[in-house]
Amino acid sequence: MKESCRRTDERLTPYADDALPAAERAEVERHLTACPPCRREAAHEEGGRTLLRERSSHLKCEALPPGLRTRCEALARQYTARRHAPSWRAGLARGVVAAFAVLIAAGLALSVATRRSDTVLAAQLTADHVKCFRIFAKDNSPGLDAADVEQHLRDEYGWDVRVPPSAPEQGIQLIGARRCLYGEGTMPHVMYRVNGKNVSLYMLDGVRRPPAELTGLGYRSRIWSRGATTYVMVSSDSGADLVRAAQYVMQKVQ
Repeated sequence: MKESCRRTDERLTPYADDALPAAERAEVERHLTACPPCRREAAHEEGGRTLLRERSSHLKCEALPPGLRTRCEALARQYTARRHAPSWRAGLARGVVAAFAVLIAAGLALSVATRRSDTVLAAQLTADHVKCFRIFAKDNSPGLDAADVEQHLRDEYGWDVRVPPSAPEQGIQLIGARRCLYGEGTMPHVMYRVNGKNVSLYMLDGVRRPPAELTGLGYRSRIWSRGATTYVMVSSDSGADLVRAAQYVMQKVQ
């Protein structure tokens, strides 16, 4: 992934919220003009924000969980403390409180749904699988060393996880790892290619779910747990190659 794409990806959320300083916003827009994959991702981000704004009046009429406003105000104070423009700070703080209230309320609903439904979890991770491979992986992505990927996840995010290495004899190639979001927070997303097919492995720490296999949106998700971690493998195929890959990955993460 290009460094310019990585920098843009990190700023798409504040870009969609119109919260970037003018210079940074101009830099993002220059990149989006020249980069169709990032431009598509920006459109998805803005679409989600538009939906939340359209539903904001309804959400603000709902009873909020105890302490939510206090949490939003604390987040707003942290946000504005990093800015240096007193003339608009007070107005921004009020806007951020309202925005956080909407986003957290929506996030709470998604979190509850994720905990209760394997189908919702699989749909979230399938969407993330499609997005990450479309934006961050290339057809000629080189294979990576599993130890290097594990070190990257430790250094960048504090995750001490076991990453199954490439297995050339089975057509399994490790091509990357990212931090991704789901209804309960963040998680490692390890990316593979299996005989040319894109395969994702997600690791949900502190979560235990019974084993399950689901098909939706044209993708197959396999869910299993080891210790205090739930693993989800997502692929666009359920053929013999992918079955062997799943068995290999399940064995290696033990």
